[in-house]
Amino acid sequence: MTIRCLWLAVSGVLAVLVPADASSAATIPKVRCPIKASASSSPVEWAFTESGAPSGAHKGIGSSYTHGKGLWQGGKATGTVCHEDSLTGGKGSQNLVLAMAGGSKLSPHVTRLGLLGVELALKVKVSASDDSACAVGTSGTVTLFASYYSTHKDSLALSFGAGCADHDHRYSGSSLHVLITRKGAQVNSP
Repeated sequence: MTIRCLWLAVSGVLAVLVPADASSAATIPKVRCPIKASASSSPVEWAFTESGAPSGAHKGIGSSYTHGKGLWQGGKATGTVCHEDSLTGGKGSQNLVLAMAGGSKLSPHVTRLGLLGVELALKVKVSASDDSACAVGTSGTVTLFASYYSTHKDSLALSFGAGCADHDHRYSGSSLHVLITRKGAQVNSP
């Protein structure tokens, strides 16, 4: 039996197409995240990592792993976000890679979750997906909140247009870590 793989690079995203079995003619490519969760040697002005189930009821999702990093300057963001939902019942996972798309809004000195901090709303588009219902090109927003000072209670919200709404998730808790800095310091102005 010969298994053939097709490597596909689109917008910096690497996807591997591997048939489920030799007779499988059409499969959805398995999406692989192009970034690593580890720290980078280049300056990072926004970054986050979340490993756990989203808040609220999300039928069929056992856990999620979402992380991203990039830069923000003058109303525009660069970077990448990767999102994986592990499905219950041994049904595998659904993976998305998100690219920055359009403007972003930085809001310092806002109160969320009862704490003062900074919020960054990133406009994104799905650049790779192995969820057949969530098409490449679908728009969305990733909203990050990092609290100031020594008590950290951060939040993350993913929201998408039609087709990708099953990936609308909210996170807050001890497994979420959000960093929004300007040259390593607290962000106090846009």
